[in-house]
Amino acid sequence: MQKAMPTWLENSDRRFSWLGPVRMCIMAFIAFGYASTMPRGPGEAEYLNLFGYDPSWYGISLIFMMSGFLALRSLGKHGSGAKLLLSRAVRNLPVLALFAAIVIFVFYPLFGAPPADGSSRAGQHFEYFLKVVSCYNPNAITPGLLDGALYDCIIQGGLWTFRWGATAYLVTAFVWAIGGLRNRQIILAAFVGALILCCALIAYNISHPSILQDFMITGLRLVWPFLLGMCAYAYRDRLPRSYIVPLALIAAAMVQFYFLPWTPFIEVCASIALGYLVFLICTSTKPAPKSIIALPDLSLGLYVFNWPAAQITLLLLPTLSPLGLFAIAFPVTIAAALAL
Repeated sequence: MQKAMPTWLENSDRRFSWLGPVRMCIMAFIAFGYASTMPRGPGEAEYLNLFGYDPSWYGISLIFMMSGFLALRSLGKHGSGAKLLLSRAVRNLPVLALFAAIVIFVFYPLFGAPPADGSSRAGQHFEYFLKVVSCYNPNAITPGLLDGALYDCIIQGGLWTFRWGATAYLVTAFVWAIGGLRNRQIILAAFVGALILCCALIAYNISHPSILQDFMITGLRLVWPFLLGMCAYAYRDRLPRSYIVPLALIAAAMVQFYFLPWTPFIEVCASIALGYLVFLICTSTKPAPKSIIALPDLSLGLYVFNWPAAQITLLLLPTLSPLGLFAIAFPVTIAAALAL
C-alpha cells in the first residue's frame, strides 16, 4: 500500500517561469569563468573571482542546489524514484551520447593526431564513448586530441560533474524508496551533517593532504548544495522572501575574507547567498514576460558544449584574449545548443 504523501511535499502544477532563464544565465556564468582562464592556463584564477573562489565553481554549486530542489519537487509530484531517474536519463543521456559521437566522428578527424604506431583508435573511442555516456568518467582524457592545449587532452573539461550528479540522483531514488525523504527534519539534518563534515575535512586536509580526502571533499562540496536545494524545497513556505538574507550572507563572507583567517565558511556563506538569490528569483510569483517564457531552455547544451567550443576556438585563434575568446566561443556554444 502506497504511503500518503506528506502535506509539505505536495506541490501544485505552478510552473517556475524564471527557472529556465536563470539556469541559462548560470551556464553563461560558468562558460565565462572557463573562457577567462583557458588562454592563461589552469593555474590562473578566473575573472570575476569572488572571495578566492572562481565563478565556475559558484555556478556548479548553484546547479546542484537547483537539482536538489527540482528532484524533491519531482518526487512530490509523482512519488517515484524510478520516474525521477528515468526523467534524468531521458534528458541527459542522449545529449551525452551525441556529444561523445561528435568527439569521435568530427573532432578527432579534424583536430586529432593519429597514433604514432599507425594503429586504430577504435578501442580507445569505444571506451571513451562508454565512459561518457555511463557517467563513469564523462571527463575522460582524449589522447591525441588537443595535446598541445594548456588543458591538454581534455575536450569536455566541464563534464566531470555528471558523475556526481548521477550519483546524487541514484542515492536520492534509493533513500526515497526506503522512506528517508518523507521527513523534512531528516533532510535538514543530512544537509547540516554533510556541511559540517565537508568543512571539517577541508580543514583537516590542509595539514594532512591525501588524494582520497581530495576526492571526498570534491563530492561533499557538491553534496551539501544538493541537500540545501532539497531543504529549500522542503521549507519553501517558511523561508523569508527578503533580499536582506543573501546580502547578510555576502557581508558575512566578506568579513571572513578580509578580516579573519581563511575558513571554508567563506565559500559556504557566499554560495548560500547566491543560492538564496536564485531561489527568490525562480520561485517568484511575478510571471516572466512572454518573451522570456518563449525562450527555449538551452541550459544542458550550454553546459555540455561551452568547453569544447572554447578549446577549439582557441586552437584556431591562439592569440585571443580571455574576453575575446568568450565573445567568439559563447555564440558558437549557443548555436550548438540550439541545434539540439
